[in-house]
Amino acid sequence: MFVRKISLLGILLGTSLLAGCGTAAMPSNQSATQPTQPSTPSPSAPDTGARGAVDWAFTQAGQHPERKLEDVIGSAKQNLDIAVYSLTKPDIVKAIEQAKKRGVAVRIITDQEQAQNRTQQEALKILKNSGIPIKINTHKGLMHLKVTIADKSVVTAGSFNYTTAASTTNDEVLVVIRDPAMSQAWDEQFERMWNDAGNFKEW
Repeated sequence: MFVRKISLLGILLGTSLLAGCGTAAMPSNQSATQPTQPSTPSPSAPDTGARGAVDWAFTQAGQHPERKLEDVIGSAKQNLDIAVYSLTKPDIVKAIEQAKKRGVAVRIITDQEQAQNRTQQEALKILKNSGIPIKINTHKGLMHLKVTIADKSVVTAGSFNYTTAASTTNDEVLVVIRDPAMSQAWDEQFERMWNDAGNFKEW
């Protein structure tokens, strides 16, 4: 009887040890009977282009860069600095004008040649009449930037000019970066341009 009890105890201990060894090799969040399957994104979930603090939109991919730009402009609460080669799209002009009406301090730098274009002249007149200061370059090169800086915390860049063609038919990209350190550095460059009387003048 004693031998049988010892044998039974040994079997129970041995079984427990084997079970412990079997589960110890598994991660704590896995089931021994239902192994975890690798996760895959849902095929129906659209890829918006968002990657953390960086977002982007391609015109020809139907991602509407103008909407992302208007969202950035619409989010500005204190400062909005814009350096853009071409500015003619009515919706973007309106978004900038509305930012000024909200009390945002808006400044614009644009290209001297583009500022002679009739459509851009009309857009600039609307903005200037709303109290927005505008400067153009006087140096020989182009003022070819396409940059918006909102509240020194968000910047946009890319090939995207603020025009209807860039929003509809061109191959363009707009990149939105939410990074205060980078935004501050870009705004410092804008400030240098704004204060550079040798290369920029009031429009």
